[in-house]
Amino acid sequence: MNKWFRKGNSRRYHRVDMPVRFFLIPSSPIKDKDIYATGTDYFPPSLQRQIQAKKELTRQAVSRIQEQNEILTEIFEEMIQFIEFFGRCAVSISQGQSPKKDPQYWMSVKEHLKGFKTIVKIKASSPKTYQYLQMIEIKYLTFLKRMIYSINHSTPTHFEVEGDLPVGFKVDEMMTIFKSTKFSKIPLVQAILNLSEFMESYLEVYRQINADNYLKQYPQEWPLQIANVSASGIALLLNKKFEQYMRVDIHIYIESLDKVLDFDGSVVDIRTDESTQKERVAINFEFPEGHLQDILQLEIQKQEVKECMKFDLS
Repeated sequence: MNKWFRKGNSRRYHRVDMPVRFFLIPSSPIKDKDIYATGTDYFPPSLQRQIQAKKELTRQAVSRIQEQNEILTEIFEEMIQFIEFFGRCAVSISQGQSPKKDPQYWMSVKEHLKGFKTIVKIKASSPKTYQYLQMIEIKYLTFLKRMIYSINHSTPTHFEVEGDLPVGFKVDEMMTIFKSTKFSKIPLVQAILNLSEFMESYLEVYRQINADNYLKQYPQEWPLQIANVSASGIALLLNKKFEQYMRVDIHIYIESLDKVLDFDGSVVDIRTDESTQKERVAINFEFPEGHLQDILQLEIQKQEVKECMKFDLS
């Protein structure tokens, strides 16, 4: 059963790669936990390796900085500690465990809400560097405050969110610039870039947790990505993981009809895609309704026509 997506098109339903707007969630949440959790694994091994790699690259870049190395090492180590505090909270939440159960750990929240204490030490001597690190701090605190709100207001049957998380931070624009090859040999820039990407790995996990508890009612905002689709199943590349044979609810939004197709599914195969370092999750639709399959099959045929029109037959 777990080989359906590797059989090419030698199956009853033809499959095709096409853009799909979807919402995927386990059919049953984790039971008897402090905080409502969907049962999704938001920290698959592939992501954990990326997180550790970014942290190591940050430290390597910091070690190559010549000016103010001692103070910058102190600053970056504090920022790494703050980011890992956020990460531990995210891990606990994803497993349905409330960080508040550890009083000593939770008491440190107030300190983390004050932001990075040591960056002020370079404000006078390196105002530009201070500005970059402050941009990282602003994004960090935005996510941390939203996370703390959810922890404080969630119950075993409901995960409370304050709507979707914001996008378009100044630090994101700056990191796009820092990815230019002209900055590739500047240790300070590389340290800032890798630290930002290290933080982003954890923030993106929390964005997914937040979205999984908020976006279901807004299909127009569901992620749009290329998926391998047939009328009997779908395969997706994701930054999260689902257990083999897990029952899931898969919802597909058809924009041209402004209609959501609801399918019961089961995870029939999951593996890490080496080229993207994402999880390839293959899902089989369980006893789908015929009229929903007809709608999806029509969308597949439309996609095939679009692909054919790209070829120059003259």
